[in-house]
Amino acid sequence: MMSTRYKAALSALPLLYCTAAAHALDWQEAPRYNTINLSSGFQPDPQQFEITAGGNTPASKAGSNCTGYVHGLAPDMDFNFEAGEYQLVVYVESSADTTLVVNDADGNWHCNDDFSSSSGTNPAIKWVNPPSGNYNVWVGTLAGGQADATVKFSEMDPEWHGSPAAVSSSSGIQWGDDGSEWSHDGECDDPRFEGPSVHSINIEEDRYHDASDCRALYEQGQVFLKPEYR
Repeated sequence: MMSTRYKAALSALPLLYCTAAAHALDWQEAPRYNTINLSSGFQPDPQQFEITAGGNTPASKAGSNCTGYVHGLAPDMDFNFEAGEYQLVVYVESSADTTLVVNDADGNWHCNDDFSSSSGTNPAIKWVNPPSGNYNVWVGTLAGGQADATVKFSEMDPEWHGSPAAVSSSSGIQWGDDGSEWSHDGECDDPRFEGPSVHSINIEEDRYHDASDCRALYEQGQVFLKPEYR
């Protein structure tokens, strides 16, 4: 006969499992802020939103590699994304040390603290081949407490505030950087542009990567954004 103690132990197992699951970050909860809809090629790029980051809920509830503290179990933001041929980057800029948790459209959890040497204490998560569907975003602070933050969604690599490699925008256009091997040749090699000073053969890998040439020629009236990017 099964002992009373053994039966009690078995009956407690489902309760322990449910309790643990109930305290995980919950992607199904309504977000604290926006739910936005984006399709590949969106403009302006980046899309950005002001939020209050952080709280007292450990981000490690999403995984042992997740750091910092988020506001609660519900995400800060949701976004529905229709993927195309470009990458997708979610990143945060703040004067505080922030962290980032994203549950992507395939149900995979991603976390980041400091993205790179140029990002300072700002986090980012990048998908080279992003899935289409619903994404859930939590923005935390490393030490807990709350801080003002800007969440950005982009198909370009992040342009961190104050980064010397970033060419500032004018006329609402995101110019990108000078990462193309054809930059500084006096022609615009970014395939988003058309006009008499656009190179006759442009390739997608130079999209957002001939900033100085394209900006100078744009301001001279020699190149123009194609209608689909205006």
